[in-house]
Amino acid sequence: MELFIEGQRSSSSNQHPSLTQNQLLKEDNFENGMRVPTSVLNGCGDSFHAADEKRLKASTRFFADTGLMALLCRHDRVLWLVNMTSAGEKQHYALVLVKHLFEHLPTTMTVGLLYDIGCQLERSCRKWKLLDDGILARLKFGISVFHAYGHQWPCQIIYHPRKCVGFGLSDGEGCERLWSSLKMLIPTLRVSGVSIGCLFNLFSVLIFSIVSSETICS
Repeated sequence: MELFIEGQRSSSSNQHPSLTQNQLLKEDNFENGMRVPTSVLNGCGDSFHAADEKRLKASTRFFADTGLMALLCRHDRVLWLVNMTSAGEKQHYALVLVKHLFEHLPTTMTVGLLYDIGCQLERSCRKWKLLDDGILARLKFGISVFHAYGHQWPCQIIYHPRKCVGFGLSDGEGCERLWSSLKMLIPTLRVSGVSIGCLFNLFSVLIFSIVSSETICS
């Protein structure tokens, strides 16, 4: 997935030379398939560290795994976890989870996806054709509620789950609750190799299941 994304971006960049900031301001419009102007998307991208794939969060020189990315259902149950092995939070981690999800769903099912920078993920998918049209047609992007305040107001109007039909009262912050429940593992597993990382993935799911069960029973 990572090589595919890099290839798609490279080919698109060669066909469409980048515009200067002045040109972007003068020619502000809607990108293909998007419902908010380009200037708004740029503003949202500048507001979040997760949108900056080049920002180093952990050194690959000292860490085999630099983090985890999780895909949860609306009931906060973990569906899949992936090990992050790069220094930045690159989009291919999210996309491989989404693609894997659709491999297990009926072709008629529509999915609502809440992500901290859902607007940026949709922008990349449409701009560089990172997902098949069949998946994009059944995928509705949104932004998680507590992260929504960091987005531009026009973006919130389109992507906030409280303003989108179909999301109900889902807040998209299940991952934050997951990380909170696993925080006791951080001190002992902060420095991890490949073998410990695999054990951490399994142990994480078990711990979260126990925490969730206790919460339900109480």
